[in-house]
Amino acid sequence: MGGIAAYATGRRRAYDQVLKEALLVLIELQHRGQESAGIAVAGSGGEIDVLRKRSPVFSLLWKLSRSRSRPERESFGCVAHVGDAALEELSQPVVFGDERFRVAVASDGCVSDYREIHLTARRLAPDVIPNHAWSPTHALAQAVYALAREERWDAVEALKRLSEHVAGTYSLVLLTSEPRLVIARGPRGLKPLAYSYAGDEFYAASETSALQVLDRDWREVEPGEILSFDGGSLETTSSGVPADPSPCVFEYVYISRPDSYFNGISVYTSRLRMGELLAKEAPVEADAVVPVPESGRVAAIGYSRASGIPLVEGIVINKYVGRVFIAAPERRDLISKLKHGIVRSAVEGKSVVVIDDSIVRGTTLGFLLEKLRRGGAEELHLRIASPPFRCPCYANVSIATREELLAWGKSDMEEIRKLLGADSLVYNTPKNLVLSVGLSNVCLSCFTCRYALQVEEPRSQKQQVE
Repeated sequence: MGGIAAYATGRRRAYDQVLKEALLVLIELQHRGQESAGIAVAGSGGEIDVLRKRSPVFSLLWKLSRSRSRPERESFGCVAHVGDAALEELSQPVVFGDERFRVAVASDGCVSDYREIHLTARRLAPDVIPNHAWSPTHALAQAVYALAREERWDAVEALKRLSEHVAGTYSLVLLTSEPRLVIARGPRGLKPLAYSYAGDEFYAASETSALQVLDRDWREVEPGEILSFDGGSLETTSSGVPADPSPCVFEYVYISRPDSYFNGISVYTSRLRMGELLAKEAPVEADAVVPVPESGRVAAIGYSRASGIPLVEGIVINKYVGRVFIAAPERRDLISKLKHGIVRSAVEGKSVVVIDDSIVRGTTLGFLLEKLRRGGAEELHLRIASPPFRCPCYANVSIATREELLAWGKSDMEEIRKLLGADSLVYNTPKNLVLSVGLSNVCLSCFTCRYALQVEEPRSQKQQVE
């Protein structure tokens, strides 16, 4: 999982100013990745610089503000990335090419057939493409270079052809040494991407909320759509690859911010409906509805409204330790223990309905329910706004193996209830999830194990590099 951002201008602004614009967008995407941040800057003369830091984006911003070695030249634009890469080899953006043509690529999604893509690139340009690709994004950058070479250095035509080779899903932002900024959303439309274009400035971001916060008018990139900005004009085209779009439903459940829109659907409204339908699916007599902040809050509002049980803020979140789901494995348990505090006066002596968006690994909920017991809650009824997360997701490398998933191989929810220490446990249904989103076709593979594509079992980051 990651977040991508881009900025370009036809005014050839100062290097620092271009960096600042891209970083402002990136800051609004940190919920999609917090272990690493990177940015690639294209100058007006064809050079591309890369700055990366294996820490939150604010640290990168601080590093840039203190640096005295930045070029004193004008720049065309940037592409940037936040992610959960624990290894330097997997950090983004990736820059590839030679003196004739260079590209910088940042992507969100998981290209499961990246080895085949690398081999295709090597077959087309054996004199330039090395005999390995560290990651899917490296393979994408290599393929764009090789295909562009065949298309007289046309990055747009290269991306059209790339769509024919990619299994899995992607949204990407691409800088070329021309210079040119190109953005694209894969034909299956699993991952989000939005942009803003006004005059001679072009912004792109994984989520609409990042552009909205900056007071930019935005539009979502359509599945299969490719947009190209050279500083003077914006051109749009399509990959032409036939596909039945199936957006990632987990974007609505957890990943996206509630103030975002995805495929024209409000994430907030979708989560509200999940809670309302869950209340009808799993009613219970209780004194209070308590959301797991922040991801369970909107669904809890819906549950409270539909059930008539009052909503209380019984759990306080430490916002400064980050999201457990995207934290590095070695820090996940520690963050889970430190992240939440209990408002004893809100839960003591009460029967409580605890609402969360999902259970993936179960790392946080186990600690949290134990804290609620110690805080005086008499009964804990766990209600989950989505179905059991049973299956590895090929579109999201944050879920590496089946063994990490709490619900994998468990058909009896009673076992999960006992493991977490709840008095009762009910998940939402796939049908309710689809009704909540309101789209005719969404990807539910993480809940149903029915994959739209034949894909490899996702591997850990360390395995990817090896």
